[in-house]
Amino acid sequence: MGKGNMRRELLLATALLALSGLAGAQADYPSKPIRMVIPYAVGGAVDIMGRAIAKELSELTGQNVIVENKGGAGGALAAVDVARSPADGYTLFFGATGPLAIVPVVQSKVAFDPIKDFTPVTLVATTPYVLVVNNNLPVKTVADLIALARSKPGTLNFASAGTGGPDHLAGELFKLSANLQMQHVPYKGAGPALADVVAGQVQMEFASPLPAMPLVEAGRLRLLAVTTPQRSAALPQTPTVAESGLPGYDVTPWYGFLVRFGTPPAIVRRLHADLVKVMSKDDLRDSLKKRGLDPKTSTPEEFATFLAAEVGKWGKVVRDANVRAE
Repeated sequence: MGKGNMRRELLLATALLALSGLAGAQADYPSKPIRMVIPYAVGGAVDIMGRAIAKELSELTGQNVIVENKGGAGGALAAVDVARSPADGYTLFFGATGPLAIVPVVQSKVAFDPIKDFTPVTLVATTPYVLVVNNNLPVKTVADLIALARSKPGTLNFASAGTGGPDHLAGELFKLSANLQMQHVPYKGAGPALADVVAGQVQMEFASPLPAMPLVEAGRLRLLAVTTPQRSAALPQTPTVAESGLPGYDVTPWYGFLVRFGTPPAIVRRLHADLVKVMSKDDLRDSLKKRGLDPKTSTPEEFATFLAAEVGKWGKVVRDANVRAE
């Protein structure tokens, strides 16, 4: 055998050995601890949900799932971390509307691309926001609120947990959809924002049900509507904004898992199958529903299509409302 043939044979053997090793690594997945990166601080609703899923995933796979909270920059720091991690399926990003569909279009410079840098695995939950108003505001319905805002242009304020967040953009979309003049008042977190709605410093907020509903149930805030296209199973008597006079209005915050782009398809399929099993557990589903969440899963392809649509949707709202990051 000539030297050229020997070299080709050696290269072929080396390639086959590498492919064999890669196939073996995929077949054995997961063979070491998995890291789950959550883009928010410890103790919040997203963190609680992520840790509950991590516990179930650990029990299913027999590997530790190590939760790492990496808050900051609206979730961008966590996204960059995962985008720079190895594409081996051992780093999961617990993504959400804010970090993936809003931050990249609100912030002028982000070091990741939500479409190009990640491979979606599955959605795991959606949730409505609730439109709540101060008890002294003379409105009982969304139609009342729109009429009041139109009668007093620029005098009503809406609070949010911070500029560029999903709750802020829910208010901006409301303004655009109803052609209203209202002022946005950003706060550093949902707690202070809701406190000022209760006190009457601002008139209303599009808020997460988790902190808002206890105030509604205590009679300290008035609930007008939910922001999802259909009524919430947790609040079946509460109308949607869409059915209350703004057809097509839809703000549905979502949560799902992604991995770095380039992760082998076999590992993505295994992760998807495992997460679907986890999300089918009744105890976990019941726990999420009690927190106002709607558990649901998707295929990776469905999630990818959905993510692209969300980036486009919120990009248009940001441009039309001229939203700028603080």
